[in-house]
Amino acid sequence: MRIAILVWGSLFWDPRNLEKTDEWFYDGPVLPIEFARISGGNRLTLVIKPNFGLVHTLYAVSSNDDFIAARENLKSRENTPNIDNIGFINFTNNTHHVRLSNAFIIDILHQWNEPKKFDAIIWSDFPPRFTDAIGSPFTLENIITFLSGLSEADKAEALNYIRNTPNQITTRFRNSIEQHFVGA
Repeated sequence: MRIAILVWGSLFWDPRNLEKTDEWFYDGPVLPIEFARISGGNRLTLVIKPNFGLVHTLYAVSSNDDFIAARENLKSRENTPNIDNIGFINFTNNTHHVRLSNAFIIDILHQWNEPKKFDAIIWSDFPPRFTDAIGSPFTLENIITFLSGLSEADKAEALNYIRNTPNQITTRFRNSIEQHFVGA
């Protein structure tokens, strides 16, 4: 089974135990991605964010040819206890799992896969948690306020995540965040 792993954040620069072939591909599907999740260490991380800017994602090919094992491996790399945080389309049996708010990507992934001919696609399907975590709307101003209020160590880690993001992931807010914190 040939399985694509969609990538837009730390899986690229910090794959850890992700079982993949050595090559990265830069012509992944175009999806709305944004720094809309507050993760461990107060990092502002990338997630699918409906109605936000479209970016060209990346992908790798899983070195695992077993669908269940490949999905479990991504779950392990993402350090999540919940397999439902790993979205998928399995073309061999016509099944899929995706967060309800992200259901629109199924058609996008089907179209993207037509020339690629993968048997399955897997991805990290975490919800945005910015508003829930800080109790304020998800705006550029609130992102800047959030990052500015972090301890120096947490701010450095959060900004490192943003700076390490692949260059082609040019989200609606990325340039403004980076420009605001130049030299931070």
